[in-house]
Amino acid sequence: MTKEEVADALEEIATLLEVKGENPFRANAYRNGARAVLQMSGDLGEIVRGGKLAGVPGIGETLRDKITALVETGELPFLTELRQSIPAGVVQMLRIPGLGPKKAKALQDAGITSLEQLKEACESGTVAAMKGFGAKTATKILEGLAFLGQVGNRVRIDQALSVGTALLDAVRAMPGVVRAELAGSLRRRRETVGDIDIIASSPKPAPIMETFVKLPNVQQIIGKGETKSSIVVQQHVDGERVTLNADLRVVSDKEFPFTLVYFTGNKNLNIKMRQRAIDRGLRLNEYELAGDGKTIKCKDEAEVFAALDLDWIPPEMREDTGEVELASRTDHKSAGRLPKLVEVEDVRGVFHNHTIASDGKNTLEEMALAAKKLGLEYLGIADHSQSLNIANGLSPQRVRKQQQEIDELNSRLKGIRLLKGTECDILEDGSLDFSDDVLATFDYVVASVHTIFGQPVDVMTDRIVRAVRHPKVTMLGHATGRLLLRRDGYKVNLDKVLDAAAEAGTMVEINAQPLRLDLDWVYCKRAKTLGIPLVINPDAHHTSELEYYKYGVNVARRGWLEAKDVFNTRTLKQVLAHLKK
Repeated sequence: MTKEEVADALEEIATLLEVKGENPFRANAYRNGARAVLQMSGDLGEIVRGGKLAGVPGIGETLRDKITALVETGELPFLTELRQSIPAGVVQMLRIPGLGPKKAKALQDAGITSLEQLKEACESGTVAAMKGFGAKTATKILEGLAFLGQVGNRVRIDQALSVGTALLDAVRAMPGVVRAELAGSLRRRRETVGDIDIIASSPKPAPIMETFVKLPNVQQIIGKGETKSSIVVQQHVDGERVTLNADLRVVSDKEFPFTLVYFTGNKNLNIKMRQRAIDRGLRLNEYELAGDGKTIKCKDEAEVFAALDLDWIPPEMREDTGEVELASRTDHKSAGRLPKLVEVEDVRGVFHNHTIASDGKNTLEEMALAAKKLGLEYLGIADHSQSLNIANGLSPQRVRKQQQEIDELNSRLKGIRLLKGTECDILEDGSLDFSDDVLATFDYVVASVHTIFGQPVDVMTDRIVRAVRHPKVTMLGHATGRLLLRRDGYKVNLDKVLDAAAEAGTMVEINAQPLRLDLDWVYCKRAKTLGIPLVINPDAHHTSELEYYKYGVNVARRGWLEAKDVFNTRTLKQVLAHLKK
């Protein structure tokens, strides 16, 4: 097992021990052990074989034995027994936002051991009557169950893309493969993905199928056929275990463009494409475009679209939201109406980033050098404001100190410019966490909600509207506060917020942290029609997270944004001129 897999197993043991009601010190020992494993330098296998686990802080004899067993055998009977001792439904309850191990144990003790039983118990009032729960908790659990029903087994785009790219690389390396591409929602860069689709071309699919189902990390073979195979694959991504279904379809190279088109667009788009073929006396399916006794040859997707009198539509746009109409050609000539979507290379700098001054993990200089390495021209520092104690928010005195440090760094660093910003809390009534005098010392202000999420929709809307209308606010941060697959955003009328932002000239952020991706692509389109500049920000808390802005570019492309619609595609000179207005 790798370092990440061992740590994952120790974390799971800690959680299961808590569900069983074991001594919390024992559970914490495993959790501390997981952290210690992740912090080790060097190969864990070599450390174990060299007997160097002894003396590592946080790892006693018991943990040492279990880590050794995991590394050497990939199994741990203790963990297997723990899993078997707890009903699967109780473990599933831990996915419900706000429902931790203690509450899961209490529910199990009450005889509630499945999600179906939990739903019934909440609806009947049984959970509300339990000690330590109450009506409000029961309502929250029902909301969480509904949320789980919506997200199912989906995973975030960053995780799915990591798994999908690894599989795609493996398929492309197989002998006999001519072409291969990702398809489906992953190619369209949806925020979350339910499975992975790969399309490949080859004159001999059988050996490819045989190799595909035997790839490393394959946990289960769902089906293996002559031209299609389905597997369950598991991979660790940034220390988190990700499990996804993956389908591989292998077709001839002449069929490849049609198959790729068919399995990339959503259902409604495919219906519209087939109708265009019918209108032209043709038939379109995943294998061919044909009619009148002839087959139309297409070497790539662009030729498939052109045969239907369409400009090539970028994958991110293939959601049937008007792109076909824009792409429609006249007299077989290019329509030229599709937007020229923003590219990763267009982004010149980012504004919403954190350092060790608040809840970040790196210093100002480390963040600056990392941004420069990425090829960015400028980096905005926006540490938290004073009231957010949980994130070590900065007082006005600490703000002045940080701004002096930024001045000092700017005087000696070449090739990167640091900008002075803040992520200022929007307080309960919509006022800001710093006085206007303090806000005036920043180059820009990101205003965000971090607390009191449960306000009624009209109250939350008025709260955010008041903030975006503040003359010192430059941009609104993570507009809904959602955490993908973990919690819904707070209730807010985004249309009213965007109208207020347009009126006030306030920018709106596309928070590119893969857990957020907030503003979403639908409201990006709405913001664009209102003339609101969007700002793609990584919300980086570590140097490695700076490149998250690339996921924000995905959202922007899905929202039909061009470089001119995104504020941070401007040069440093243009940005400074705008911020000084």
